[in-house]
Parts: sequence; structure tokens; C-alpha cells
Amino acid sequence: MDLIFEVIKAFVISGIPVGVFSFLMFYFAYKKSYLSTDIEIKHAFKNKNDAHSTLSKKHKKSLLFLHSKWATFGGGFYGLIALITFVVIELTQIINFWLGVRSLSDVTDLLSISALIGMFVDSILNMVKSVLWFTYWPSQLSADNFILWILVAYVSYRIGAKYAKCYVLIERERLIMSAQE
Repeated sequence: MDLIFEVIKAFVISGIPVGVFSFLMFYFAYKKSYLSTDIEIKHAFKNKNDAHSTLSKKHKKSLLFLHSKWATFGGGFYGLIALITFVVIELTQIINFWLGVRSLSDVTDLLSISALIGMFVDSILNMVKSVLWFTYWPSQLSADNFILWILVAYVSYRIGAKYAKCYVLIERERLIMSAQE
């Protein structure tokens, strides 16, 4: 019974967000032609020099911000979870700052050199934490079986990616059908 509860909890807290984020990232990667629908998702990040993918570190200057970060983190499942981790850490820090603002001087203190250097250092540390996401999340989640959570997230990632590809192909088919009419 505890395992069933853990699976449900992992699906709700990890699976759904990862699946939705995976769908959105792949959907926009297909729409922006960063990835080709002609290849299998599991091969999309294997050879970064192939013509089927511009979603790589080599092309990251031409990518949208989130896709650029995804490529920086290596793409695929590992890169997506690292990107999610980075976004969560950064948003948490921003929210905590704004909740802690007590006066206008707190906001103006952000413009000092030491504050800017501190933000730069924090950003680098957040990148490192994100790359090491498998050490970050166990301390954030009350998960008894972290391997189960990773498996649920991976399955959700694959489902989100597959449905993004299917959705793009259906959209293309509808466009072709409407153009023929």
C-alpha cells in the first residue's frame, strides 16, 4: 500500500510537471525546427552534428533561452531535469527575495557591485546544483524511494516527448488537408 501511495505521489509531484514540460520543450523544438520529426526521440541528442538537430551547444546562440539552457545541460532527459531544477532554484530565490523586501532600500541594494557579483556567483552555483540535480531533489522531496521518482519522471518525459511529436505531425497533416481543400 505504501508503494502505491509513493507511485501516486511521484506521478503527481514529479511525473505530471516533467511530462508537461517535456511536451512543451519538444513541441516548440519541433515548431522552431530545432528538431526533425523524422528521427526517434532517443536519437535526437546522440550526434549533435547531424542535420536533424540544431538543438545543441554548437547552435545555442540561435536558440530560445530555455532551449539554449537545455542544450547547455546536455539535452535529453538529464538536461531537461537539470533545466527544470535550474528554473525552480532561480524562481525560488526570486520569490524569496521579493517576499523578504521590507523597504525600498532592499531593492536599491540590488544595484550595488557586491550584490551584482553575489547574483553572478549564485547563478553559477545554481547551474552546478542543476547539473547535480540527483543530489538536489532528494533533499527537497520527501521521497522514500527516489529511484521510483526518477523512473516516473523518465516515463513522463518520454510520453511528453512522444505526444509532442504526434501533435506536431497531426498539426502538419491538418495544414496539408486544409491547403488541399
